[in-house]
Amino acid sequence: MTDSVKPITKKRLENIALYYLGRYESSTANLRSVLRRRVKKAQMRGADVPPDADEWIEAVVAQMVHFGYVDDDRYAERQIEKLKAAGKSRRFIEGKLMQVGVGNQNGLPDDEDDLQSAIRLVKKKKIGFMRDADAQVAFFKKDLAALARAGFSYDTAVKALNVSGGEENGD
Repeated sequence: MTDSVKPITKKRLENIALYYLGRYESSTANLRSVLRRRVKKAQMRGADVPPDADEWIEAVVAQMVHFGYVDDDRYAERQIEKLKAAGKSRRFIEGKLMQVGVGNQNGLPDDEDDLQSAIRLVKKKKIGFMRDADAQVAFFKKDLAALARAGFSYDTAVKALNVSGGEENGD
């Protein structure tokens, strides 16, 4: 016996949203995207998708916001703190927030935070001042490129690579 595809209803979309939000923190744009993908997937499997599905998605997202299950500001704050702790650059964090559709970007790292994040990455990768003196010179361009790929500006990357272990208080 083959599996029958469940039809898309407003109640089913609510259940999908609640299940997803029970497992993951989400922005409104991301939740909307998740629900649209589920509708598209059901449609591709042959489920009956009523023309009201887009309206239902918007209503479900609004309902989740109303109940406080989705809060873009809270989501942005948590993402910023998590990414800052991981040593990510301001540019990287801005890109991640734009990717999930969060407009409020209060609390983004300033230049000093960005330098501390770069130093954290240098220590994690054991590059720059973490190498012996000969290797620092030999690998400077390669280390600089690694920090550039991580989204740090040239000035921040140079400062982070040249900091001696005791000069900065960034762990």
